[in-house]
Amino acid sequence: MKVSDFCSQLETRLAAIPSPEKRMEAAMSFVAQAFRVKPEEVAVLSLDPERELLCFLWPTKLQNSGVLPLSSSNSLASRTIRENRPSVDNRFASAHHAFIFEKVRLDAADKNSPLPIQKIISAPLPGNGYTKGVIQVSRKGEDPARAGEDFTKNDLAILVEIARVIARQL
Repeated sequence: MKVSDFCSQLETRLAAIPSPEKRMEAAMSFVAQAFRVKPEEVAVLSLDPERELLCFLWPTKLQNSGVLPLSSSNSLASRTIRENRPSVDNRFASAHHAFIFEKVRLDAADKNSPLPIQKIISAPLPGNGYTKGVIQVSRKGEDPARAGEDFTKNDLAILVEIARVIARQL
């Protein structure tokens, strides 16, 4: 399926869902399916421009876990907003980053420690003349090899297109 077809289908399906919570859940399921990851490996953060903070919208378990200051030099999400530029990092686990949110157990049934993010792509959510937030897709695992395939520049281009749809619908 072409990216334009996928985005058109995503937009149509999301527009038909009246509940914001259900729309977010459906959107993240679509994104996870597109990148062959779990819905918990997708994150959406919204920008609170007055307080210069990023707040988690997805995964929902992270909504009350804290915020990321826009000024944080250790946050890929903050850097994505500040630079208004998408990025890909297939060596994310070895990069200095804010990993506190990776420690939150997203699945109560899973008794193991949460797996670290090994690889990640990040794209701004565009608004009308401003950036609304960030969408990120990660691959988690004990090590990079077990996390799955590397993200490509094509994956990043696809996420940028999907981000436009998500920004309009959420």
